[in-house]
Amino acid sequence: MDEHVNENDLSLRAMAVAAKGIMSAAENDRKAAEQAIARLGYLEKRVEQSLQQIPTILGASAAQIADSVASKAAEQLVGRFRQADAAALDAAQKYQAASDSLKRRFWLSIFAIHLGVVLPLALLFFFAVPSTDEIAQRQRELAVLEQNIEALKRQGGDAAIIDCEGRPCVRTREVPGENPYHDAATGKKTYRLIWTK
Repeated sequence: MDEHVNENDLSLRAMAVAAKGIMSAAENDRKAAEQAIARLGYLEKRVEQSLQQIPTILGASAAQIADSVASKAAEQLVGRFRQADAAALDAAQKYQAASDSLKRRFWLSIFAIHLGVVLPLALLFFFAVPSTDEIAQRQRELAVLEQNIEALKRQGGDAAIIDCEGRPCVRTREVPGENPYHDAATGKKTYRLIWTK
């Protein structure tokens, strides 16, 4: 049980680390974008000042400088986004691995529970419920007993089955000189036939 809990804790920690990585990458992207925008704003102001001071001489150069600065800022921004994408991909892979581990453990737990419930029930059914052969054998024995009872009744030997200290038996006549059965409840001594298989 502790091992199962520890594995769940490890999986949850892995998902938390992955989520933290994604959030960190997004925060880095936001900061990088803010820095790039601030640099672009600063550079735009410098370019405008230069253009205002020397409008005719640096007209062509200003466009080149703006393009160069924008290209550098864009390259930096692209680099930051690539780093963020790599961090997000790594975090997604860790999250997927943790999710797969939890799914696997879930299905193994379900299988173990079913095995623990179904197997004892199947064994109980297999050993407790008699087979068709056993049922047929008992039906044959019952038919023979019923035939014997009918034969006894025809001959005038109607017998009632009673309980003799926890065992089924029938009352018989007493014969002098033989050891009789002693009935503890009534104190009478009579012979009784014990019904056995």
